[in-house]
Amino acid sequence: MKEIMLPYILICIVLVKAGVVQWTLRNASIMVGTGLFLAFMLFTAHRFWSPADLTDSTTVKAPHAVLSPLIGQEVEHVYVTHNQHVKEGELIYTLKDVDTDSQIRGLEAERTAAEAEILAFHHQIGNDKKQLERLTRLSDFAHEQDRDDIRTRIDSNFAKIASANAKIQSIEAQISTAHWQNERREIRAPFDGQISIANITAGTRVGNMHLYDTSQKFVEMRIADQSYRGIKKGQFAEFYVDAYPGEIFRGRIHSVTTGTGEARVSVMNGTQHVRQHVGNNMGAHGRTVIIEFIEPEGYNVPIGATGSGWVSAEKPHPMLGFMDIIGGATVRLKSYKAYLSAL
Repeated sequence: MKEIMLPYILICIVLVKAGVVQWTLRNASIMVGTGLFLAFMLFTAHRFWSPADLTDSTTVKAPHAVLSPLIGQEVEHVYVTHNQHVKEGELIYTLKDVDTDSQIRGLEAERTAAEAEILAFHHQIGNDKKQLERLTRLSDFAHEQDRDDIRTRIDSNFAKIASANAKIQSIEAQISTAHWQNERREIRAPFDGQISIANITAGTRVGNMHLYDTSQKFVEMRIADQSYRGIKKGQFAEFYVDAYPGEIFRGRIHSVTTGTGEARVSVMNGTQHVRQHVGNNMGAHGRTVIIEFIEPEGYNVPIGATGSGWVSAEKPHPMLGFMDIIGGATVRLKSYKAYLSAL
């Protein structure tokens, strides 16, 4: 914020050097008093009507996908390298499939055995039907009990066939599940994005990768709690990042972070210590706002880049709209100052 006072200081110096204003105690008191008043007004404008991030903690972020569990199968091959851009469906790495292949072979063997049982039952039913026909032709020379026993055996074999078919359906479902699990050993990109650091290699049983969705970059910026009431969705915002010093990017407010980490309550049973509560919350925390923006053509704003930003907050009266000049000027001065930060 102090940089915005530089023009006023330069004007005062020029007036004194040019002899327009005599450097007397009275004039010096007026200049310094006016400067302090302007500084106070600038601070008020920053906090309430055009809040700017004075902590330089505005950060470019992006949603990401965690590819496969942290602990699981052994990694077989890795097909990407550091900071590589990948397309949706592109193979990133594979996991060993020894267990899944063995499971599929075992299930297929069970299905073959069940199919053989069904074939044997059909042969048995065929033989029983022939025997029943012969006993039926003999009529008076065959016992009715023998014919009933054969009919019962035929019905029983039909029931066993139905049971075997149900078993086959269950096995096929398990095979489908096993094939699905086998396909999941190929870790592919769920969307177009960028790998950060390739921190795993073949042979590891622990670890995974993160894929950032570079098409949904957003900016998270801190504001003071005192300006919370004036922040609304869709308000105009500007920011800069050190990766592009001297350049300003524009966006719109997406939302305000309402539940911060300070609002989190422990799920563990027990009462929080008062000194812990005071220690964690005695300082001013503020909160953050999410800024949506579209990258200009030819730019690649890096994820994790930091800088500063400001928001055109709601004002008590439209006539105070000129206050946005302060926020815009502050961020622009900070963006020019970013050149010096590299020294």
